[in-house]
Amino acid sequence: MRRELPPQLSTSHRSRPGDMTLPDVVKLYNLSLNVPVDRFCEVAGIGTTRFYELVKDGVIRVRKNGRHTTAPVEDLFQLLRGDQAAA
Repeated sequence: MRRELPPQLSTSHRSRPGDMTLPDVVKLYNLSLNVPVDRFCEVAGIGTTRFYELVKDGVIRVRKNGRHTTAPVEDLFQLLRGDQAAA
């Protein structure tokens, strides 16, 4: 069962007052503070290969918790806003 995701944040008007904030994104996508890799990729619209390229470039930070790899929701928010080079 595939979930329908809301459209990504617009990067063309990111400094306008009506933009979404980090708490808005967390609530909209039902995210925790640390997002699993597969969920991060699903919301960001990227593949796992691109995800790990961004990790290697230092754009996304990852954390290990046992066998699980997660990334901070702040990195996802910045990627969606276009604050970091995603393409």
